[in-house]
Amino acid sequence: MFEAEANRLREILLAQGEISPLLNLGSSTRAFREQARPHIEHALFAPLRAAGVAVVHSDLKQADGVDLAGDVIDPAVRAGLKRRGFRALLIANMLEHVRDREAVTAACEEIVGPGGLILATVPSSFPYHADPIDTGYRPAPAELAAAFAASDPLLAEEVTGRTYREDIAARGSSLRRELGRTLGFGLIGFARPKSFRARLSRWRWYRRPYVVSLALVRVRTAARPPDTGR
Repeated sequence: MFEAEANRLREILLAQGEISPLLNLGSSTRAFREQARPHIEHALFAPLRAAGVAVVHSDLKQADGVDLAGDVIDPAVRAGLKRRGFRALLIANMLEHVRDREAVTAACEEIVGPGGLILATVPSSFPYHADPIDTGYRPAPAELAAAFAASDPLLAEEVTGRTYREDIAARGSSLRRELGRTLGFGLIGFARPKSFRARLSRWRWYRRPYVVSLALVRVRTAARPPDTGR
């Protein structure tokens, strides 16, 4: 999540009225939100808490800063989340990392239930980034909104971030240093092919900005339980 995205998510959520409690699905860790990407905390979650929104962070594995751990494809996990009465759900930059996107979007709709809000972002122009996979899903905003089949779209737009060149400068790095790191990853590419591919992919955005698709939807009907094949 880049800074312009965090700012826009905050604006949208605070404009929706009662959204507490809010489930942040695919939250990652406290260290990621507050140290690796401090703008996520400062621009998004701190202002939400200051406005009285109870934010619950959820991810696959238990770690510091993860309030609820589990896979929403698991019916037991989903049932536990439903009982908490979430009015809104944030799923940012996660859908490109799941194999069964339809099952995950249906799970989100089931968790918040009819009338609940879902705010989603997915990169629409962004380098390859495995976490642990990147399916290459890069939807336009309307396509992202339509992925939530039991919901009505309220908003669909794109948010533009930095270029890789600007990102390098913001991190206090340099073109020479980043080229050196890319070459270094190339030398060990056989051992870490995903890392090398991700590093190499960034150069396509050296002068063009990263862009994410954003969609806000309201669940219309009771969602069909995800078909997980279990």
